[in-house]
Amino acid sequence: MSLLGLISAKFTFIFYLIGTTLLCAFLNGSYRFYEYYYDTPPVKTSYEYIIVGTGTAGSIIAAGIPSRDVLVVEAGSMRTSLMDVPLFQPLLQGTQYDWQYQTEPQRNACRALEGQRSNWPMGKVFGGTHMLNNMIHFDMMGNTDFSGWFESPELTRKFLEYFHRWGKDPTIPVERLQYGTEFGEDFLDSMQAQTKCIERENFCEKMEELYSRLFAKPNVTARNGMRRTASHYYWEQRRPGHELLLNAHVLKINVENGKAIGLVLEKSNRTYKIRASKGIILSAGTVGSPKILLHSGIGPQKHLKAVKIPLVQNLPVGENLQDHITTGMDLLLWPEKLPLRPHDLISPLNLWNFFNGKNSSLLLPGCEGLGGMLLPDVPRGLILGLGFMVMPAGIASDGGVHLHKLINLREKVYTQYFQRILEQNLQSVSILPVLLQPKSRGHIRLRDANPHSPPLINPNYLQHPEDLENLVLGIDIVKEYLEEMNSKKAELNPLPFPGCRKFAFDTKPYWECYVQSLTLTMYHPVGTCRMGPKRSKKAVVSNR
Repeated sequence: MSLLGLISAKFTFIFYLIGTTLLCAFLNGSYRFYEYYYDTPPVKTSYEYIIVGTGTAGSIIAAGIPSRDVLVVEAGSMRTSLMDVPLFQPLLQGTQYDWQYQTEPQRNACRALEGQRSNWPMGKVFGGTHMLNNMIHFDMMGNTDFSGWFESPELTRKFLEYFHRWGKDPTIPVERLQYGTEFGEDFLDSMQAQTKCIERENFCEKMEELYSRLFAKPNVTARNGMRRTASHYYWEQRRPGHELLLNAHVLKINVENGKAIGLVLEKSNRTYKIRASKGIILSAGTVGSPKILLHSGIGPQKHLKAVKIPLVQNLPVGENLQDHITTGMDLLLWPEKLPLRPHDLISPLNLWNFFNGKNSSLLLPGCEGLGGMLLPDVPRGLILGLGFMVMPAGIASDGGVHLHKLINLREKVYTQYFQRILEQNLQSVSILPVLLQPKSRGHIRLRDANPHSPPLINPNYLQHPEDLENLVLGIDIVKEYLEEMNSKKAELNPLPFPGCRKFAFDTKPYWECYVQSLTLTMYHPVGTCRMGPKRSKKAVVSNR
């Protein structure tokens, strides 16, 4: 590395370190402040309704419930306004605002990650995981993508009416992403020349042909560029009689005569039993909800017996776990530096633009382009099989300070691959293929009967061979996109990936090895409390 490059790298590290330190100090101080002022016990021992979790689902239910006798329970603390800055979301991962879940070692995937374990960040804060995500609002598929959720067309219609009503409600604003880089604009311009299916209104107009593709600048849940979630709306519109209990960990649900009558929660090292006269709404997430149910004795009989929890009801809680997975970070190189390096983000001009309501890179949530394509093996109508996320950055973008730790990347892999990008003074970017219809299924189990123990999470990534085939296909499509770009500036990263060097570069065996090594979550796990008719042995809850 040249002397100039070394000096630049040091300044980058210093700027990033200062910014991160100040942010963490602010967040920690805010956390302590809210922990102190909100560290109060429940006002009553009985409510009409208890809602567990303040993520998107919990906040929407809390906002719409007509009762004025409601307890809303959140395991984390109150959010701060600084969390609404889109580009700050990676800094929240691995902190007290994150449950910091981690999967079990993956047999067929995650070979480049420490212990072959994938980090699963999930929000432990008022607002849930929506406070940590990329803010993308995707309702463009309409009836096509949601038609497979219900056997009954009537249920599909009712669901879509509710879904679109909230999606268009001005109090939960959705707007087109404001900020864009030269890389993102060049890519989207190129794709617009290839397809007319760009704008939100006609996003799916030409999806009838097999392998149809589409791209757009994403819509985001934001107001004037700043993060907006369902929890913002609920907090602003909350009814009298709604009590918000923060920093409260729900241990189990109490059941009498087959009916949930209340729950047990822990707050400030004290345990409380609280009753619900009309109902308990459990919306603690894909991991949190099954964990609470299992500790309540609701789950697979064999598993509950193994962890010595008395059985209340034998149901497949924790089964059917599935997740969107991706790969391809830093797979592309861009010849010019993009203004997203740490010292660019906190430059006086960028900060001036941000505080004066102008376009600033701080308003970029990470993804500046969204696309998808159909797959021939997905039978149900016009359902996207592969998605694509256009990101003007990669794991190497922060100089090795933070991002590679978020995905649990092995230090040796970072040094041999991603650090070499920095040493050669290259700008890496990413177009991530995302597996939208995975066929692999996993499960969530309890580690033991202790409610404070983290659960055992096994998504079984790439267990089904078609998942691997489709992600390799996704990389092939990304390479085709490079050929279609107008400027022809982007190119494939020629560095061989560690652990895959025994295969010839850019061959199918090489990319299979690559996908099995750099297997990453897209943070969309679902399925552990499956809805279905009572006759179904796979269902945990009914539609009622």
